[in-house]
Amino acid sequence: MENNKGIELWKANGYPSPQLLKLMSDLVSGLAHLHELGIIHRDLKPQNVLIIKGRSLRAKLSDMGISKRLEGDRSSITQHATGYGSSGWQAPEQLRHQRQTRAVDLFSLGCLLFFCVTGGKHPYGDSIERDVNIVNDQKDLFLVDTIPEAVDLFTRLLNPNPDMRPTAMDVLHHPFFWSSETRLSFLRDASDRVELEDRENESELLNALEGAAAVALNGKWDEKMESAFINNIGRYRRYKFDSVRDLLRVIRNKLNHYRELPQDIQEILGPVPEGFNSYFSSRFPKLLIEVYKVLYRYCKEEEFFCKYMKSNLL
Repeated sequence: MENNKGIELWKANGYPSPQLLKLMSDLVSGLAHLHELGIIHRDLKPQNVLIIKGRSLRAKLSDMGISKRLEGDRSSITQHATGYGSSGWQAPEQLRHQRQTRAVDLFSLGCLLFFCVTGGKHPYGDSIERDVNIVNDQKDLFLVDTIPEAVDLFTRLLNPNPDMRPTAMDVLHHPFFWSSETRLSFLRDASDRVELEDRENESELLNALEGAAAVALNGKWDEKMESAFINNIGRYRRYKFDSVRDLLRVIRNKLNHYRELPQDIQEILGPVPEGFNSYFSSRFPKLLIEVYKVLYRYCKEEEFFCKYMKSNLL
């Protein structure tokens, strides 16, 4: 694929391109469909992915040779089922010949998506040592350290406990796959939701959000911005530069009133959504995923959050 003209798989900063994200989301969608039908693939690996070139590139899962359909309302297949997938791509419970559920596919999917993002690398090392490393939970995600959403997703997918892995639908709606527009929409909605909390009384949500500040902000946020921008926001109110809540408010307000901003401030922030998102994500790469994790814990049943889990916002 890398030799095809006009196909860009990675951005200059090493992040997956929209094209690559689309291909990976095709794989996740295909797996979600199989699981909805009660089918466990059991052999996800790069060799079992077909890239179809038509009006646009599409990715499809193939080779269902050892797949199994779950019987009735059962959630697992018999431990004596024939076939155990391919070496280096199996979940630890497959290697141990233990109970197999849909979660075996999610583990393999984590390895497969890591392979895609890193251009052919594997989270469990070279082929000769992968099975041993998988059984011993010896993974290395350093190659995606610069993509916090990828670290979060792969950590969840590669959890040695199958009950702790996300479903295929959870993966499809994970922030890793969000567009710039969706990322900004979520941060704006998150700010609106956080503003409902009472600062005077103890708020678990606010405490958790500000508790993530050290990771999400990595210092005072004004120090990472141009003085012209800080002077601009200071005209309207005072901010606490170590507060996640206040940074979210800045993002929300500037996004809502972007067209009213002075020309020099618009040029600093860049165009909406790509430039605007890039401005904040490059300065605070862990902000989105840290805010997401807090709101997932406290607000995942609320309407504003559910739309990011159930709608196709890719």
